[in-house]
Amino acid sequence: MLIHELIKEKRKILHFTLIDPDRQTPEELKSRVKRCEQYGTDAIMVGGSSSIRQQLLDETVKTIKNAVDLPVILFPNSAATISKYADYIFFMSLLNADDPRFLIKEQVRAVPFINKSRLCPISMAYIVISTSRQPTAIERRVKLDMIGDEDDQKALDYALAAQYFGMSCVYLEAGSGADKPVPLHIIKAVKNKIHIPLIVGGGIRRAGQAKNIVEAGADVIVTGTIVEQNILKLKAIINAIKSPRFKK
Repeated sequence: MLIHELIKEKRKILHFTLIDPDRQTPEELKSRVKRCEQYGTDAIMVGGSSSIRQQLLDETVKTIKNAVDLPVILFPNSAATISKYADYIFFMSLLNADDPRFLIKEQVRAVPFINKSRLCPISMAYIVISTSRQPTAIERRVKLDMIGDEDDQKALDYALAAQYFGMSCVYLEAGSGADKPVPLHIIKAVKNKIHIPLIVGGGIRRAGQAKNIVEAGADVIVTGTIVEQNILKLKAIINAIKSPRFKK
């Protein structure tokens, strides 16, 4: 699978950039992804918390593909947000969702489209960790079996369930615009017990935070909002996690 292959090829921590199609013009998109590639990001994820028009999604993916030589991975929030022009799709289940729609139903709806396309699915366990005083976008949209920032064992149980199901990777998500990232003690607890790649995203705004998350065990760091707010900080984050000390 893509993540295993990239880790093996690059022998270092990976960085994925998350692009929300609704949050830039086409020209801004071109400029942003080119700079992300220049700074050393390893893949572009495309997705958002709100509904995305199909035409906008397709045009976003095509613009990215024409601008940079990086894998494009769909990060869908429903079966309606899938583009045939991407390379990969995170075929993900929100494991701590109370609503079966986000556990399996949207995934089943998406299968016919994926089966007819050239998209390569990457099975992923998506686990939301609540770190904010106010609900993040994902927490407002989906009723969750809440995992608080002190719930190490609960987070680990979900991550191990994903591994036992045979999923390719685990994504610990604090949510877009989260007050703070997933706590380091949760990342450590999960990484110490699973042997599949661990992705961590949400609330990562500074190089020091990213460095600490990598030291705690993350294999992949995902940043999105910072690309829109201050892309120079992205450069510092990528430089911090791609230090030779973090070679695999």
